[in-house]
Amino acid sequence: MRSNDYRALLKAGEDALTDAGLEDAPFDARCLLEKSAGLDRTHLILSYGERVPDDVRAAYTSAIARRAAGEPLQYILGAWDFCGHTFAVRAGVLIPRPETEFLVQKAASLLPPGGVLYDVCAGTGCIGLSVALRRPDTQVYLFEKYPSPFSCMQENICAHSAQNVHAVLCDMLQGAPDDVPAPDGIVSNPPYIRTSEMASLQREVRREPREALDGGEDGCVFYRALQALWFPLLREGGFMSMECGEGQPQAVAALFGGALIEPDYLGTARFVTAFRNGKD
Repeated sequence: MRSNDYRALLKAGEDALTDAGLEDAPFDARCLLEKSAGLDRTHLILSYGERVPDDVRAAYTSAIARRAAGEPLQYILGAWDFCGHTFAVRAGVLIPRPETEFLVQKAASLLPPGGVLYDVCAGTGCIGLSVALRRPDTQVYLFEKYPSPFSCMQENICAHSAQNVHAVLCDMLQGAPDDVPAPDGIVSNPPYIRTSEMASLQREVRREPREALDGGEDGCVFYRALQALWFPLLREGGFMSMECGEGQPQAVAALFGGALIEPDYLGTARFVTAFRNGKD
């Protein structure tokens, strides 16, 4: 890309991403130029007519090539916003998605004063951390098995100075360790894609870690573990709120003998909340 000024360089990036078949080419191109130039949106606009330094052009050209090849925008940027906060995101972790913010709202509203929350299969930690930042009176435990997301989670805890958040390296299929307090609430966005459907996912989604997506033959391996190993840990009256794939909520609710099913912002049934005392 030999464009001399920022406006022309941005247009060249948009064209390259459009040619690669990306639907959000203008948005992606602008985000990548802001990142490459170290400018926010306002300063980028004010700089449209200025000459682009060679290092910025090189960084942008590389970023555009990565995005055109199907690498998720969030991985290239290295960060993404969720519930009004910015979280570190990189290859090897599940990318935060806006519909998952429901779990934050649910947990923040249901946790009692001074309560304890578990975030199981925490990944970046964005769910539990967002609850902790809304509810500084609570104690939040983030459980994650894999080193790459665990490292990213620790980075996010430090970045947000979250004193009420605790990272726990743990295989959720083995249950919780003995040295953590009983929870008043549990949230989880576990792997829920059926193994047979993995190959048909969008190419960007296939760049995300398989272990964060593959929920086994029927997509419910982790929900069964949540019901058998984690749900009994809840204090009386406690809740477990989970995100599910399309078409899964009824089956997940049935594992708990009945539970509350709620839709995402598009109206699709996606969230299941079960209560330790059988409330629904």
